[in-house]
Amino acid sequence: MTIRPFRPGDAPELAELASACARTETDFVLNPMWESAEEVLGDFGRQQIDAAEHLLVATDEGGALLGAVGFLRRPESELGGLVCPIVTRRERGRGLGGELLRAALALGHEKLGLTLVAAAIGARNHAGYALLAGAGFRPVRQHVLMRCDDRPKPTPPPVEGLVFEPARPADAAAVHAIYESCGFEARSGDVTRDFISGRLHAHAVARQSGHVVAFVELETHWPHRPWVAYVGVVRSLRDRGVGSGLVGWALAREFDAGATAALLMLSPANRTAFRAYEKVGFRRFRMVDVLEKRL
Repeated sequence: MTIRPFRPGDAPELAELASACARTETDFVLNPMWESAEEVLGDFGRQQIDAAEHLLVATDEGGALLGAVGFLRRPESELGGLVCPIVTRRERGRGLGGELLRAALALGHEKLGLTLVAAAIGARNHAGYALLAGAGFRPVRQHVLMRCDDRPKPTPPPVEGLVFEPARPADAAAVHAIYESCGFEARSGDVTRDFISGRLHAHAVARQSGHVVAFVELETHWPHRPWVAYVGVVRSLRDRGVGSGLVGWALAREFDAGATAALLMLSPANRTAFRAYEKVGFRRFRMVDVLEKRL
């Protein structure tokens, strides 16, 4: 058995292995959750990092892939999202997961300069949880992964005079102002503008009297399974169905363009958002534990 850096030719086998691990709750890890070679490469392309520098694979003497591990992060960031160890079924229980995890932590500390690693794993993946806990990871929070498998049926805007439409580059300042008012993760207005103009995100807005009053940001680096990243509504129109209506409208466009599912993450305590997304067509898919370790 050999542990070596990832090569682009590994992507199809890696996607097949990741898909197998996502089928059951006892095997589930949030990262990786790839279903195709394009999704494997798309994740690293979205972060603008080299997969060969951040991902390790284990192979047998014939070159067949046995497992994988690694990190996703923003360029030069000291925070890494662990691509949790995944192993083929025939190799489980033989220590390969532990070997991969130790190799990844050494890579993160010695070559990538990471100081904090976060991992997301299914709440019923007891073996994976034990592996991470044994390596010093500690639980910090829990999320619910929701999934929508059917094209949402858009409904008329819930407020008179409201119009849903794709965002334009000229909307960047208004979208960013709403983003900031919602208390999301700090980022610059330039980043919001680049996201609206780029190809890895899709944005839709709600307008009232010509003014942007709500937005939805989708991550589309996985074209067939977009993620709902952020939804923001001006304070005066919150809790009136504007956000969920805009999400349904935006996702209907993605399904029409070839998407087969949509995903999002929520805190279990956010019951209002749960109800809103259920109206769109999302259903609870997996409970996910987030653990962290300082290197």
